[in-house]
Amino acid sequence: MPGKNPEPEKIYRKLLIRAFVPLLGIFLSIPLVACGGVEPATTSNGVPATATGASQQATTSTDPTGSHTVAIDGHTLTLPDGFTISRWVTGRDGLRMMAVTDDGYLLVTEMGKGNVLGFRLTDENPEAITVISGLKRPSGIAFHDGSVWVAEETKVSRYPYNAGGSVGDGETVISGLPSGGHGTRTIGFGPDGKLYLAIGSSCNVCEEEDDRRAAILRFNADGSGQELFSSGLRNTVGFTWNPATGEMWGVDNGRDGLGDDLPPDEVNIIMQGKVYGWPWCYGSFQVNPEFADDQQRARFCEATEPPVVEMQAHSAPLGLRFLSESAWPTAWKGDLFIAFHGSWNRSDPTGYKVVRVDRSRQVIDFVTGWLDERTGSAWGRPVDIMFANNKMYISDDASGSIYIVQPADQ
Repeated sequence: MPGKNPEPEKIYRKLLIRAFVPLLGIFLSIPLVACGGVEPATTSNGVPATATGASQQATTSTDPTGSHTVAIDGHTLTLPDGFTISRWVTGRDGLRMMAVTDDGYLLVTEMGKGNVLGFRLTDENPEAITVISGLKRPSGIAFHDGSVWVAEETKVSRYPYNAGGSVGDGETVISGLPSGGHGTRTIGFGPDGKLYLAIGSSCNVCEEEDDRRAAILRFNADGSGQELFSSGLRNTVGFTWNPATGEMWGVDNGRDGLGDDLPPDEVNIIMQGKVYGWPWCYGSFQVNPEFADDQQRARFCEATEPPVVEMQAHSAPLGLRFLSESAWPTAWKGDLFIAFHGSWNRSDPTGYKVVRVDRSRQVIDFVTGWLDERTGSAWGRPVDIMFANNKMYISDDASGSIYIVQPADQ
């Protein structure tokens, strides 16, 4: 149920209590480490499993193996040598998030038309199947336990899947979600079988009246058992789970109004009960200027969960996936790929590309070129990433396209 956001001082007291036990554990473990005992566990990306340390400000570079360009309809895209890219689908209206069925169909929300479309993965020139229609700005989608789940702005619905890109009658499992502000809703099922739902903030910087905003909620698969999983996440459009660790990872889009280079966009390890700072803080413990004179909030920010990677401000990271495809470079296995939707109000546009975050947390350009550097205008805006059959699928809501990236020798 909606409720007023807790006062910062109450949250601060809770965070102090939560922080005390881990700090005591660290103190007691110092002799073990000093004597050559067990070192702190890390994830497959080399990030401490507890993710309590300060984030690393990531740098961006081109791939060291070299790169080449591919011409697509009068434009060029640049990607590493050894890979090809092609436009698989085009001419649709606002393609957003994707899911793959167990019989080999790629499902994608078509926000502009209110549809869910299906494309057979084995088709070189696929015909779109309208799987679901009549939706209101659908964005989030998931395939789980033989059903297709779709998130509209104010509700989540389930449709039994009949194979071949068709579904049965839908039922609403979650309703009454807040509207306005950041209006897309992203859903996913975790390793625990629970349904996770991300709801962005209603504003740029404000203290929300509804604690479901700027947060991730968790439900049973039937929509019951709503709980606040994590908060202080201004607009976590994309999240996924690390297959090696089971951890939930998500991106967060930072606020506007602090110039071209602040605040950083974030990658977070999202943990139950953790608070990630917004609206009072950004990045690693930085107090937003609107609250700079409030010492209570400054103390609150010191106790929030920092990002594990900070990225260029206003890149607008959306969909993300960990690499597990066997035909891709072995050294990249477990790396994180992120779609940058691109800035809308930065004086020097940024984003409009797909990047790879390696185990050292370096952000490396993977596919670039949707931003025309000569004109400063974008002809494409990546939204989501999906891996299937050793191919990467990239949706683009500006040109209504889906691209395929794959190893050149495949």
